[in-house]
Amino acid sequence: MTASTQGLKLRSSSHVLRSAVELLSSMRFAIALLTVICIASVIGTVLKQHEPAVNYVNQFGPFWAGVFQALDLNAVYSAWWFLLILAFLVISTSLCIARNTPKIFTDLRQYKENIREQALQAFHHRAQGELADAPEGAAQRIGGALAKAGWKVKLQRREGGWMVAARAGAANKIGYIAAHSAIVLVCLGGL
Repeated sequence: MTASTQGLKLRSSSHVLRSAVELLSSMRFAIALLTVICIASVIGTVLKQHEPAVNYVNQFGPFWAGVFQALDLNAVYSAWWFLLILAFLVISTSLCIARNTPKIFTDLRQYKENIREQALQAFHHRAQGELADAPEGAAQRIGGALAKAGWKVKLQRREGGWMVAARAGAANKIGYIAAHSAIVLVCLGGL
């Protein structure tokens, strides 16, 4: 499964609603929100929070103290704009999970052995070769070796010989769901 950076395609007659959902569920939008939250968090860490206004005037001068108060930089983590960005990040990440989870579960069950040879040529992780063994015997031998190494293997008779379909690390895709769910949980805790 390749993670898509594009958003969820909604089937609705409203162009505005479709565009909004696609934007909110796109990975690029979530990364942009996360970047803004990181920058705001750096400001909130560097600049002392919830100090009396006089301390900001003494330390930074009246102009910057006014700017800090107008932008709520003296209380970043409780500022309305920070909480709004955090809420949008929760929505965006939740939509990303909803968009990609069905594909992940489908990929966990599939070997992709029922595809054309031309499609196999486009795979990044593939190998092709000619062996001196009989095709069925070579497929059995290769399949057995892969199975011993921890791969899940399926053999398929093809028109020109045999195809060995193998996969390993399918459970790693669960990490995508776990990591993104953790982001949602942490952001909900922050809200």
